[in-house]
Amino acid sequence: MPTLTTDQSEKEIDYLLHFALSLEEAERSSVTIKNYLCDLNYFVKWFEQKTNQKLSPEQITPTDLRDYKHYLSEVLLLKPKTVNRKLSSLKSFLNWAVVEKLIPEHRTPRVPNPIPEVTVGPQWLDRNEQHALVRIVEQGKNQRDITIIQLLLNTGLRISELCSLMWSDIQITNRKGRLIVRSGKGGKRREIPLNQDARKVLQELGYHQNQNKKEAIFCGQRGAMTPRGVESMLHKYVTYTELNEVTPHKLRHTFCKNLIDAGVSLEKVAMLAGHENMETTRRYCSPSGHDLETAVELIGVGE
Repeated sequence: MPTLTTDQSEKEIDYLLHFALSLEEAERSSVTIKNYLCDLNYFVKWFEQKTNQKLSPEQITPTDLRDYKHYLSEVLLLKPKTVNRKLSSLKSFLNWAVVEKLIPEHRTPRVPNPIPEVTVGPQWLDRNEQHALVRIVEQGKNQRDITIIQLLLNTGLRISELCSLMWSDIQITNRKGRLIVRSGKGGKRREIPLNQDARKVLQELGYHQNQNKKEAIFCGQRGAMTPRGVESMLHKYVTYTELNEVTPHKLRHTFCKNLIDAGVSLEKVAMLAGHENMETTRRYCSPSGHDLETAVELIGVGE
């Protein structure tokens, strides 16, 4: 992309378009680019209403940025996470403008510091919610779907790992079983023991008839199921319950939380989940809202 020059008229330059092209050249995803442009268009609209000027990077001042942050957080009352994302998009845009020589580096307006956020831990289903989900899926009487839900809850597989499973990755004996993830995150291989619930649903799906076959376990009408297909299947069932959004990743979190609640050590949970960093696993030790509610109920006097 040719470098822009500041002597071009404002009408000739679509700054956001050129910024988007630079993101494409940097091989950023289409979703990322869309999010950047959405945030920046929000700022452009605010800036032009406030100043009665068409936006050009060199006209943005530190005062504009402080006022914009105040507008987002104090007027619109947006959540800190949303405000911080919009400010981050602006910072990326201004950094690009410096590289393109639209703003001298020493005159780049400083983007205000982000708003401190309360860290939100992983989201999971409590025991009642797990039972409600399993029950509604079992009522559908689709053994493939039942097996998917039980495997996600009892193995903590990532959705990509689930979709790539073949029958040859499963080994079941009378009292034991294991599942092999041949290429997990970072291409790492790991083995996950299968408990009784997981073994049972795999056997009912056809393990003994398909043992050692290098064929996908979970298939749809067009072949092996895709992550999107699994998400759609799960959404179909959840719409008939009072549960909030349930995703395959939330079921993975639930697996880890269940292990922690059962007293399993962090090292074992990390190995089973395929976590590279122990700090990722440690997040599941943080109490959820439900955990806190249960805790205070323990000291209630009652009648």
